[in-house]
Amino acid sequence: MSRGRGAATGGKAGPPEETPASARRERGRPSAPPPAPAAPRGERPPWDFGYAPVPTAACDDDGGPLDLVVASRCAVAPDAVAAALAARWSRVEVERVVERAPIFWLRVRSPDGGRRAEVAAALSAAALPVRYVASARRPSAAIAPRFDAALAAAARPERGWAARGASGGDDPATEGRWFLRAGEGGVGVDRRRCGSGAGMRLGVIDDDAWAAEELGLDREVLVMLEHPPRSQAHGALMVAWAVGVRRAGGFRGVAPDASPRLYLIPKPGGCVLALPVAIVQAVSDGADVVVCAAYVEGSTTPMLDDALEFAARLGRRGRGCPVVFPTGREASSPPESLHASFSLGLGEPASDPRVFCVGPGARGEGWFLWRDRRGRSRPFANRGPAVRWLAPGDDLTCPLPAASGARSAAERLCHAESSGASALAAGVLLLVLSRNPALRLPELDALVLRTLEPVPPAAPASAEPVADRWDLLPDGRDRDGHNAKHGYGRIDAGRACLAAGDPIALALLLIGEDGAARAWHDARAARSLARGLYSRRLARWAVRALLADPILCHGVCALARHARLTAGDARRQRFHGAGAVLRQLSVLVRALAASRPAPARSRRVRDELAALLDQIERTAADAAAVEAAEARFGALAAALFAGADERGAPEGAGRARSAAPPAE
Repeated sequence: MSRGRGAATGGKAGPPEETPASARRERGRPSAPPPAPAAPRGERPPWDFGYAPVPTAACDDDGGPLDLVVASRCAVAPDAVAAALAARWSRVEVERVVERAPIFWLRVRSPDGGRRAEVAAALSAAALPVRYVASARRPSAAIAPRFDAALAAAARPERGWAARGASGGDDPATEGRWFLRAGEGGVGVDRRRCGSGAGMRLGVIDDDAWAAEELGLDREVLVMLEHPPRSQAHGALMVAWAVGVRRAGGFRGVAPDASPRLYLIPKPGGCVLALPVAIVQAVSDGADVVVCAAYVEGSTTPMLDDALEFAARLGRRGRGCPVVFPTGREASSPPESLHASFSLGLGEPASDPRVFCVGPGARGEGWFLWRDRRGRSRPFANRGPAVRWLAPGDDLTCPLPAASGARSAAERLCHAESSGASALAAGVLLLVLSRNPALRLPELDALVLRTLEPVPPAAPASAEPVADRWDLLPDGRDRDGHNAKHGYGRIDAGRACLAAGDPIALALLLIGEDGAARAWHDARAARSLARGLYSRRLARWAVRALLADPILCHGVCALARHARLTAGDARRQRFHGAGAVLRQLSVLVRALAASRPAPARSRRVRDELAALLDQIERTAADAAAVEAAEARFGALAAALFAGADERGAPEGAGRARSAAPPAE
């Protein structure tokens, strides 16, 4: 549910109201510039669509009464700033906003007018270490000067934010909980292999939270507010879909054992400072994932640049904290066009490359489309180059009670839209990080990207009739698999969690053998032989190494393909000669130990790799030991690839292996 974008709130949502261009203009926003003349349908490039976002940048307030953010390179006393400006401006008020190295922000206000360059000059003349001066009220595409994070402490969970342990429990297979399942357009949560997000912390940033008492929050944090807003349930829904509610028998979200905090910010329109302050505070408090689905269009500033850089470089003990934004829904009908553009502007917060931008997916497949009063399909989200992933955005179970407070056994549904999709994606990231907390931000991105479910670029037949064919453009994918509606594909928790914790599972998933990856996970959990091959510590590090080193990753995948081709076929195994598998294993372990792109190895990882190499070399020196080792490899391959889907497929997966080829 996209806040400020025609979102439905609690209860079973009916069809959303259409928002014509005239309504947008009545809000005081200028129309978008006319798009380039459209090519005839048969000549339109497969990547093209009406890329004309609604302008959100307000006019600059430079020269008006002072309401500024002064960013400094180190801590500066508010009194020193006030004294430096007192000769030029009257009634100067200076308030400390953030003082957390390397970010130091002061808010400066005065009824007297002045330009930001004048303020910066006055502060520099007083020998104060100014980085930049920016408006606290208006957006700006100005780039914040780089800060020095080398000496700054990485963010660690504060003592007051307690992590939760695993609680157990089931996810009821109700109609509205399809978003958890695989094969229906859901995120494919498989509790046995994905876990429940225990030990993780989620920061949700929003501007309203009716029914927050249902959530069992670790804490509710007010950012530039005196009282929590309680008029709508948007923020509470984001927490509930990502994590759940804590009352007995209550709704379980994607990561039900993660610990959530809700950071409440003011409504949009009066200040652009609250969003970056909330991001810095959530990351500083120790959030493992931050999601903001409130209306933030038109709030790009140098402070937001600082906040996102802080999250990427210092969040999660320096590994980088993922920040998730929805695509939003901004419809415009540009002049000289009969079509709505539904475009995500390149200057919007969700387009920042440090942000994971999530769009809404439909139940079944494709983009989330809704039916208007005439039964025609229309989009409910923006498109654009920055869209990263899809997550479910269709009707989901409403996790909160009705506004009357009455509790009903009947399941109610409500639109998730791109806001809810971003909350679900945040929940998936919590699950993945709980499987491998050592993942750095680029590694997390690469892992999710390589385990996505591809989404066909064309609308499914179920979308007919369509109100406007232009709404469904672009109708093709780029060579890297990206489509402006779907990003790279739909996020898949089951695959990502399997891949996060084990390099063999990662390789099996990369070659398309999901069932074998599940079987390998289960064998590691239940069989001492498989579990004893390597430790969980080495497994987690090796996943990161494979993501960083394409040559090494190819080698492991090649061995997995060999296992698939020879599984259960002793004749094929003999064709490759005694010792071939052991030799490949030796080469791969040596490559792991020496890989330059791989992350730094701890002492325990180095020692275990050395011990593995010693064991392989001792085995290779004994012909009988070689034969026994390769026989064990063949037996393991046969177990993984024979009926792996039947023994380990999650509910609703519906994935069948191809028929076996005829005997040679």
